[in-house]
Amino acid sequence: MNQLEGRLAKIEKAVNNFGGLVYEFRVENALSLQDMAEVVSLSPSYLWRIENARRKPDLDVRVRILTSGMNWSTVDIHLYLEQIIARESANIEPC
Repeated sequence: MNQLEGRLAKIEKAVNNFGGLVYEFRVENALSLQDMAEVVSLSPSYLWRIENARRKPDLDVRVRILTSGMNWSTVDIHLYLEQIIARESANIEPC
């Protein structure tokens, strides 16, 4: 898998399973819930609920986690937002 394919796969995972992506990142980087929560200014319990798909955080919280917590680049954030907008636009039915 080349670098672009890897980035696109990461973005696709963030769109489809945001909590799973956060959990995998946290475990791969040996971060406790407390450690990650402090970095992104959330409570550990709220972060746990995100990871376990019990809460869907607002877009600003997701971007904060991706940028502050997971060090995503501006380009990756832009691609992620494009995917989110495209998905939500497709789900809107015309009046």
